[in-house]
Amino acid sequence: MIPARRDILRAAGAATVLGLGAACARIPTSSPIDSRPLSARSQPGVPYVQALPPPADATAEQVVSGFVQAGVGSEDDFAVAREYLTDDLSEVWEPTAGITVYSGSRELEVEAISDTEMVLVLEVLALVDSEGVRSLLAGPTSREIEVGVELVEDQWRLSDVPDGIFLSEAAFETLYAPARLYFIDARSQHLVPDHRWYPLQRGAEAVLEGLSGGPVDFLDGAVHTEVPGNSGVADTEVSTGADGTAQLTVPSAVASLAPGRRALALTQLESSLRSLRTLSGVRLVRDGADFAPSEDAGIERALPGHRPIAAGPTGVISLADPGTDAPATQLVPDLAELALRSPVIAQDGVLAAALTKEASVVLLASTDGSVPLREAATGGLFVPPRVDDAGYVWTSTRSSAGVLMALSADGPESDAKVDAPWLDGREVQELDVAADATRMIVLSSDAGGSRLDLCSVIRDGNGVPQSVTEPVQVRTFLSDVTQASWYDEIAVIVLGSDPGTGEQRAQIVDFATGREPLPSLRPDTDRIAGTVVGETIWAGTADGSLLRNDGDGWTTVDLEARDPWFY
Repeated sequence: MIPARRDILRAAGAATVLGLGAACARIPTSSPIDSRPLSARSQPGVPYVQALPPPADATAEQVVSGFVQAGVGSEDDFAVAREYLTDDLSEVWEPTAGITVYSGSRELEVEAISDTEMVLVLEVLALVDSEGVRSLLAGPTSREIEVGVELVEDQWRLSDVPDGIFLSEAAFETLYAPARLYFIDARSQHLVPDHRWYPLQRGAEAVLEGLSGGPVDFLDGAVHTEVPGNSGVADTEVSTGADGTAQLTVPSAVASLAPGRRALALTQLESSLRSLRTLSGVRLVRDGADFAPSEDAGIERALPGHRPIAAGPTGVISLADPGTDAPATQLVPDLAELALRSPVIAQDGVLAAALTKEASVVLLASTDGSVPLREAATGGLFVPPRVDDAGYVWTSTRSSAGVLMALSADGPESDAKVDAPWLDGREVQELDVAADATRMIVLSSDAGGSRLDLCSVIRDGNGVPQSVTEPVQVRTFLSDVTQASWYDEIAVIVLGSDPGTGEQRAQIVDFATGREPLPSLRPDTDRIAGTVVGETIWAGTADGSLLRNDGDGWTTVDLEARDPWFY
């Protein structure tokens, strides 16, 4: 029995492939494409292609294939793609409901299973929802989508297809681009990125709609926007200035905000627009004059640290100059004589934390003595602590009861226990808080294997943690992931095993653009840390060796240290 058509597409994780019938056509994945001028509404400088309409003598298989390829033509509300549909279906079909991104290296297959039913077979790589959120699959996955066909005045037309469009990977990356919608954290100190994919033809308009529409679910409640929900885009246009720079007219609803809110909204707008490759040099204008945010808006993007540290034979040591013969500099006086694991220091260089050698105690201290040394958590085995710039050190017992601990620099009376019910009963291996002190990744495992989750910390206006949001899963190519930490604003570095060979591997997982493998590691690597700011990656091994990668492979550093990190 063939599943209902919408159930097939909705079941994004399904791996079952339906049995093939007798009639099967292999359709080339490339087709003639014409170009033509854009409408006046279109954004200058972006690619555009127009797919061909169905030939009068097209077979049913060719109509199915042509409809798939017509997804490249978005002009006039996908008018060409609608020509492949019956009139009734054309009226209700929603092309913007989502995108199925498939591999262009394999021919499309269209199988006739009856006079009015066909199955389209695709090798799917990713799914993009109506909000522009892309979900990469673990690997290329064969999918079957049932469609209906019928004769309309002696020409085949589609009578039943899922909402959304289909794009080959090459077409998707030509016509769409990653964007970062920047929202504002609870303290109005940091811009927090929300990664989306938008059509380049309407990139600026899509960014405005995204900012006024609010963040994705896992950020909801943790961030806010100053771009008004009713801002619309009626009086917004993108043009090219005399110097060739793209110019965006600021919407009236933003221009009329009170000065403080307007400065935040303009910062959101400018940063978000510049994340699109076609608008990287955009200028905000109003009435012909520059309308940029003031430099004292007081909010900025938050990037990871770049100063390397590690646990020495005792204490927390600097790795800033590991090639000298001088003893490594001790950075935290109160910890200098203690054998430690997993040291961290806040980006401002003050609050510090580490585990004792047995990982049974979480220690808090500071580089300048302003935070007295204390045993902040005892009575269990703890994951490596991570510190945010709101004055909290985050950790968890390895066997989770669904609670995370936020240990305060102000003392035990300000410590917080934060419910995370989705972790209850799981083994927590790692957690890390992004530089914006809002987004968090948590690596955990159970009998079914490891899982990397992305969530957000909901805080009050003073930065006190209140709760964490329901997470979304981050997919990696690796199996048996043992470590994950932030590498860039929207990228993490993970350590695990190659699913094919079992070899120890690391990769950078960018939430927007995909995965980048790193050079092969020693089999006994147990710690890896990297930062895009310094373009450096450090690794530690079980026997205490320390390695560094500056882009040309791994170099052993002659220094007794373990558990490298950055602040």
